[in-house]
Amino acid sequence: MWHPDIHVPERAVTVILGPPQILAGAMDHGHRTMQRYPFLYVCGNYSQVLPLLHRTTGGFSVRRGFTSDQLSTIVSECDATYLVIEHDTTLYEDDRRLIPVIVNKIQRYARTEGTAIVYSHRADPFMRQVIRSAQRVYLYADWTQVIRAHWMKQEQAGNGRGTGITRQVRFDAFR
Repeated sequence: MWHPDIHVPERAVTVILGPPQILAGAMDHGHRTMQRYPFLYVCGNYSQVLPLLHRTTGGFSVRRGFTSDQLSTIVSECDATYLVIEHDTTLYEDDRRLIPVIVNKIQRYARTEGTAIVYSHRADPFMRQVIRSAQRVYLYADWTQVIRAHWMKQEQAGNGRGTGITRQVRFDAFR
């Protein structure tokens, strides 16, 4: 199956948030499953995961969605058992109106067609909405970088190093 640390329930939406090596390692470890069932890997303008895959990892198709409309169409037309989406943050920079539509299509796919896995290296409005609807979420973070970024953000705002760090640790950014 998948990587021992990642359990992907069937007919559900699973979110993986972290460095691209996490998903690449899971796909390398789960290559037998990918050869047994139809897998569709969807990425946007560029992929951080595909170059990291071992050369023997195979058994899956790749489609690219260069706009949010194309991603919506790919999810609607998917007939694979597993749908793996590598989120491209540039797809929604200009127009965020399609975010709820695409999230609903991913949920519908997971309920009726197969299993959906959505990966991103960071949280943004799209990922926050997917996380709210996911059955399982895996978060991999280097907390020193998270805290350092939060301190820098507070210093730029003129607040200094206040008590705001606990908000970041409690994941209020996802709610």
